[in-house]
Amino acid sequence: MRRLIATAAAFVMVTALTTGAAQAKAADPVAALAAQLTSARGVHFNSVSKLTPSLGFKSRTYGDLQFGRSRVTASNTIATSSADGELPKEFTDLFGEFPDASSQTISLKGATYMSGGLVDFFDMPPGKSWLRLKGKGNASGLGSTAVNVLSPQELRTLLKTTTSKKPGGVVDGVATTVYAGKIKLDLGLPDYPLLWTTNWKLYIGTKDGLIRRITTRDELESPSAKNTQKVVLASDTHLTNWGKKVWIDAPAEKYVLDLEDADFSFAPKVLGGINLGD
Repeated sequence: MRRLIATAAAFVMVTALTTGAAQAKAADPVAALAAQLTSARGVHFNSVSKLTPSLGFKSRTYGDLQFGRSRVTASNTIATSSADGELPKEFTDLFGEFPDASSQTISLKGATYMSGGLVDFFDMPPGKSWLRLKGKGNASGLGSTAVNVLSPQELRTLLKTTTSKKPGGVVDGVATTVYAGKIKLDLGLPDYPLLWTTNWKLYIGTKDGLIRRITTRDELESPSAKNTQKVVLASDTHLTNWGKKVWIDAPAEKYVLDLEDADFSFAPKVLGGINLGD
């Protein structure tokens, strides 16, 4: 009888503990993000992306994002590209062989600064290595991913499209819950159907509510009676070092050229070999 009573008591205790743990309130991702949005603080990100059908190269983007009171206010991003198999002949005929390349982009309030990458295709004046474009850059600073999860308002809207939630394993050293969902947009015209679908997953710290990983699969599809054309961009982004000190400055003015002041002479390789007629 004593053994039976002890077993029953242990069962009741375990049930109470597990039920209490299950009923504990999970961290709110929107509130957790809002608490991080403090001036001169930020987060590091590392993102890889793949385009299908492939254009023959792969890309990686990484850098730091600086927060303000309610959003990302600045970003310093490095993008690298390298050949991934054989490039299409149409591409090499126009631009030549695609070399491994890197570029840097700094986005601040009212301006975006670019160096390397496509800028190297142009004839920059002596001493100028940065091209300045007036206006805002990527709203999130997260490179190619289509969702902005670093705005509390937009994160709240995105989470409303959640279709599943389950354990996501350990990411960046913490246990996570993975939220998954889908967004569909009809961008078609009367004679040209066009659908945009984003499948997304957020791996969110179970205890602290901070986003550790973002995966997106963006599909741009044009269905027709004869065939369906589809382009897919898949991105995988990791966020680390939440709350790190970040302060991003613009490049020194002496190295900067404004786009409206630029006088570029950019001619693709193949142009000189084409007979444009008299």
